[in-house]
Amino acid sequence: MKPSTTPISAQDSTVAPAFDQVGLHYDRLTGMSPGYAGQLLSSARLLTGALSRRPGPGEEPLQVADLGCGSGASTRALLTALTESGCRFRIEGVDGSAGMLEAARAKDWPESVTFSRTLAEELPDEGPRYDAILAAYLLRNVPDRDAFLRHAWQSLRPGGVLVVHDYGVAGRPLDAAAWTALSWGVIIPSAAIVTRRRPSLFTYLWRSVLEFDSDEQLQDRLTRAGFEDVGLRPVPGWQRGMVRAVWGRRP
Repeated sequence: MKPSTTPISAQDSTVAPAFDQVGLHYDRLTGMSPGYAGQLLSSARLLTGALSRRPGPGEEPLQVADLGCGSGASTRALLTALTESGCRFRIEGVDGSAGMLEAARAKDWPESVTFSRTLAEELPDEGPRYDAILAAYLLRNVPDRDAFLRHAWQSLRPGGVLVVHDYGVAGRPLDAAAWTALSWGVIIPSAAIVTRRRPSLFTYLWRSVLEFDSDEQLQDRLTRAGFEDVGLRPVPGWQRGMVRAVWGRRP
């Protein structure tokens, strides 16, 4: 299959199809990023630490959504953090890319983890059913970020928590310069070698991070969507200043 020459754009819903072409290579690519898995686990533990419901014996397990689950790295982080919590749980991994889901489903998972394919902008309105939602590297790639956050708010039970784990360098020139150097010096050429394709997805990644919300804008976006107790912290490790976790709670 030849890569599409159409420019990739979140507004045109062309991001998920672009991931189809690299799904089987994605774990290898992220594995080349030191700390990638650990940063996701840090945000997953942030989520479990903020849970307002701790089901006891005979009570319904926690319902947790991994929206934009990709090849399953964030799902694995959630599985680890929820297992550590000692709570009974179910995880629903959701992604719009068939190629990424193929990579996720190829891994070994317990029965408490399921996957389904749905674009973020087409998530069904089924009312409040989740105790927590993790959206890792997703919000930047949806056509209407505010609409997505309103949907996430509506999908959470009262007291439910949303954690957004994503890049963010806006308003910090040195961090933006470091991101550009990392993208063009490492990520884009490595992606071209590993996938043997034109790295249009990864040049989009570089551009989309530069254009994404600042820390203040992202927190304001969650507040406008109705979330309370909104907070932010940078991820640990060498990508501090490039990646952050932002959270909020449905009252």
